[in-house]
Amino acid sequence: MPLVLTLCLLCGCGSLDRKLTVVEESLPPERLPGPEELSQYWYGYWYLTDAQGDWSSLEGYSWDCCGQLSAGGRIGSILIWDEDMPKDYYLASFDLQQSDGEYICTGGEFLDIELGAGDAWIKLTDDEGMLLEISGGYSDGSTGSFYYVLTLRPWGDEWPQGKSCPYYYERWYLPKIEAGEDPPDVIEPYE
Repeated sequence: MPLVLTLCLLCGCGSLDRKLTVVEESLPPERLPGPEELSQYWYGYWYLTDAQGDWSSLEGYSWDCCGQLSAGGRIGSILIWDEDMPKDYYLASFDLQQSDGEYICTGGEFLDIELGAGDAWIKLTDDEGMLLEISGGYSDGSTGSFYYVLTLRPWGDEWPQGKSCPYYYERWYLPKIEAGEDPPDVIEPYE
């Protein structure tokens, strides 16, 4: 949605009567990178909150995760795997589309639950570098429910000091990027 700037100008051109002139100018929205510009590997962590049922014992835990975003035009998909679920048995997949200056989840899956349009929120911000946040709710009807939050930065970027970062950031991630490695298909922080 474009920002509209309204200017009120007083002018008295050619007469003694002052006239009020209203000029509206639409400012272009801040440019949001398209999914194709975000096609790369990502690294971060995810955690769950408001856990109910069988999931309540995991409240307060977080897991390091990697992601791979692939895209064509304004449509993309990001595959997420974590330290317990390797890439070929992934944690989640989110289909996304860029529309009206934001990203919209158009489908995918989280664990064993299929996601529909709007079932997850996707937000890209600049927080001392690109920060991709994905959040949503999980409920399978039998084991319980929880809300999840994924926080990711591009693979190879360092996380700002003093900010929350993945648990194995220093021990596992930094040595990998210093060695120039791509993220592995299996996160093994104890190697």
